[in-house]
Amino acid sequence: MLKVAAVCFLGLVLSRVTPVGDPAGMQSAAAETPQNQSIIATRELIREIQFMLLRVGFEPGPLDGVPRSRTNGAVRRFAEENGLTVVDLALGKPVPAEFLTLLRADAARAMLGDAGGNKPPAAAAPPSTPTTAPAPAGEGAAAAPTTTAAVAPQPPKAPPPDRFAACHYDPEDFHIGPNQYTPDTFLREGFDGSTARAVSNLKDRLEEGRQIADKIGLSALKEVQRQARVLQYFECRLKIEQAAAGKN
Repeated sequence: MLKVAAVCFLGLVLSRVTPVGDPAGMQSAAAETPQNQSIIATRELIREIQFMLLRVGFEPGPLDGVPRSRTNGAVRRFAEENGLTVVDLALGKPVPAEFLTLLRADAARAMLGDAGGNKPPAAAAPPSTPTTAPAPAGEGAAAAPTTTAAVAPQPPKAPPPDRFAACHYDPEDFHIGPNQYTPDTFLREGFDGSTARAVSNLKDRLEEGRQIADKIGLSALKEVQRQARVLQYFECRLKIEQAAAGKN
């Protein structure tokens, strides 16, 4: 719902397309953004910002190029977490270059799969050994050692049956930016827990993502494919919810 040098986005989204797979071109394109110069917000730029916020784990609402409250809420959270000046976006108003450069760097890193790698699993704790009680004073070695009996942990309660078990998904599709969601947390945080709202919004977002992918290239295409799988999962859930509601 986290900075390395900026990579491919500036050249790609300003229609100065760098061939996919050319790391040198990606780095030089992003590095050209002046750090002390703001850029005027157009619908195309706002849509790009919405797309990138989504990719780094900040829910911006529809990717429609209009900076509404959810988009600006995501902008503020990103700025606060990165120590930037908090500003609201508005069409025709300046977008701070520092914000845009950092967002492009984070989004490019996330989309190219270079998020620093997953943390290695923690090493297993060594098995506990019986504790030997000290011998009473004056008895020396004659006293037989005693051990503290290990208390067997209570078995965990079985989780309730998953009524959406027939709806398959890849957990990696819910790994957005630095955040690893489950379908339920994704639904709660992004759509107030409403599956119907999620399906409607994801359909719009998927279409908008396809339009953006034509300009950005392979990295955006992968994001569109991910969104399509997430949409398919929630469509399956919605059918189950609607069938259950019809029986009541």
